[in-house]
Amino acid sequence: MRQSEEKQPISFELPQRLQAWFAEHEERLQSCGITGAVQQSPEDGRTKNSTWMTLENDDFVAVLIVWSSGEAELEYGDMATGQVRQQHRDLCTFQDLLDAIETIHEWIRIKGEPSVEG
Repeated sequence: MRQSEEKQPISFELPQRLQAWFAEHEERLQSCGITGAVQQSPEDGRTKNSTWMTLENDDFVAVLIVWSSGEAELEYGDMATGQVRQQHRDLCTFQDLLDAIETIHEWIRIKGEPSVEG
């Protein structure tokens, strides 16, 4: 391992881990009536790269944006009422990422629907 890689905190991997989590769970989300997508910031020399995941159903939309610095923004919108919820987090571990994913999933989950676990 190169010295620069040894010094990278786990947060540096979180955008890629979000993308991998979505790829692994997309089918199950769809079977629960949740559609989603993942996008990445371009590899253009930015000091912080990001990945964002959007999950939505007929009534709600939620977005999780994760930067390689470990910063994360969670956003939720209720399409019927216009209610918006936002939350900032600093992620340090993969478990922190899973907790953020579970939070946005809870925000849009249909009552009685099973949880999507890590």
